[in-house]
Amino acid sequence: MSINANTRITPQPEKAPSSDYQLLLNRLDKAPLNEDGNTFVRKALKEPQWLSRIDDRAMLFVANIAQQHGLIKESLTIYTALNSRFPDCEEGWQQHLEILNLMGRQEELIRVRAMAAACLPAVTMKNLPRALLPADNIQGVEREETVTGPFQELRREEEQVALFMRLFQGREDAFARQWVNRQENKQGYVPMRRPMQAGDIREHLAGHRTYGIYLLDQDSQVHTGVIDIDLISRLRDRKQAAKERASIRRETLYLLKRLSTLAEDAGLCCIAEVSGGKGYHLWFPVREPVPAAVMRRVLIQLTGKIEEDVSCFTLEIFPKQDHLTGKGFGNLVKLPLGIHRSSGKPSTLIMAKDRSQSCQFDYLAQIEATEAQTMLRLATDLGKTSGQLLIHPRHAARAAKYPELVTLEQRCSMLGQIMATLQSAKELSIREEKIILGTLGHLPRARLLLHHLFAHLPEYSRPLLDYKISRVRGTVLGCKRIHSLLEQGSDLPCDFAGKGYPHPLRHVEGFSDEIQPKSEKVENLQDAIMCLKTAIVQVERYF
Repeated sequence: MSINANTRITPQPEKAPSSDYQLLLNRLDKAPLNEDGNTFVRKALKEPQWLSRIDDRAMLFVANIAQQHGLIKESLTIYTALNSRFPDCEEGWQQHLEILNLMGRQEELIRVRAMAAACLPAVTMKNLPRALLPADNIQGVEREETVTGPFQELRREEEQVALFMRLFQGREDAFARQWVNRQENKQGYVPMRRPMQAGDIREHLAGHRTYGIYLLDQDSQVHTGVIDIDLISRLRDRKQAAKERASIRRETLYLLKRLSTLAEDAGLCCIAEVSGGKGYHLWFPVREPVPAAVMRRVLIQLTGKIEEDVSCFTLEIFPKQDHLTGKGFGNLVKLPLGIHRSSGKPSTLIMAKDRSQSCQFDYLAQIEATEAQTMLRLATDLGKTSGQLLIHPRHAARAAKYPELVTLEQRCSMLGQIMATLQSAKELSIREEKIILGTLGHLPRARLLLHHLFAHLPEYSRPLLDYKISRVRGTVLGCKRIHSLLEQGSDLPCDFAGKGYPHPLRHVEGFSDEIQPKSEKVENLQDAIMCLKTAIVQVERYF
């Protein structure tokens, strides 16, 4: 039966128990992540009879097994069958849409989400993944595929593999393959004591196997460093993470925005990746190898005190050591653009246009690795300047134009996270908007600063924002109230000298707590000039 967006799917009258097929499910669970195990799983999935007799939980289990073996096409087929048989299974729709989103298959995501809307409550639909591209560019449009000859396709693949091996280079005489034992809930890597070859990269990119690299070579030098951003263990539970979704979202945008800005200020190449597991990897490749101690010194200084600004994530620097000790290979990091064997999810590059492999490599082709001399100079300069990085000219211009925003971004982590959300063109929650208006709204240049921030939003409305600013009353929102609204606990990281009401604007030099009346009307020349400046901000969005 064909299914389209207008078809309402009705559940089957009976759910067949999976007990009769428990032996087969156990064998699938124990199938090793090698060629024999892959062949067995692939052969089992070609038999549709037993798949049509198991319940929804078992179908979810089998779909995850298929993903862990790199059988993405087969897992999507299972999700389609699952959605058809058990349309009330929210997790089935959730996982189906997540894998389509991660694979960059936006057209199919739109169709599946439309079918989910016909089966699930509206409240549930709000939590399901949405398409990343405008619907009018996808719906009803058949994209023309570029037809290339087999030799051109082979050449492009060879160029992609060479680029990948150049940017993500590790120890030359060894690498590692990821394994997972689902029954014991364990995972790890087994060393491959030989040089990595182009065929290994093709297997990794195709999802058949997953590999990692040892960062340090025999001389304790590295071709790349990594900042590993992971969710804290408490939030790795899906239900617990759902309760703190707003904090995770806000801190994610803050970390990625702040670290990428700091890297650009320092002149470093930074490649941000969704790891496919429980967080993110930021890669820092260099053209020529540098001592591991140099890489670690720069990255440790780069992260600074950022880890103290977040509560949902931990930051870890790789490599962890300056020199190889003993007979081990040192630290290992999973290569990007592969399937995480434990979660079954692919990793993707954040700054690429979409999640398709072609766009991922189009982004990598624009990357220029950092010069080794730049890294060596930074390591030396950082020691002399006590961690003060040079500011990129573009960011220096912003600091000169909006010094209040730059100060608050650096001094107040809560406001920094909300500002990062706005700069990423993401809508604020009601509480986040209350905080940003209740603080910045009291600054003398409130209109100019807030219009500069909110102008990033697709639904930015100058008259509406002017009205909201005019409604700001009373005193500045205090630190305790801000932490309470964001559910961050009562511990305040800032220690203001002297007595007085603690609020973020005390970081801004020359700020006075004197209450100034606000109005949406232009009452004097100063207001007129401010309105003109905010109008210029809006016009600049289109250039």
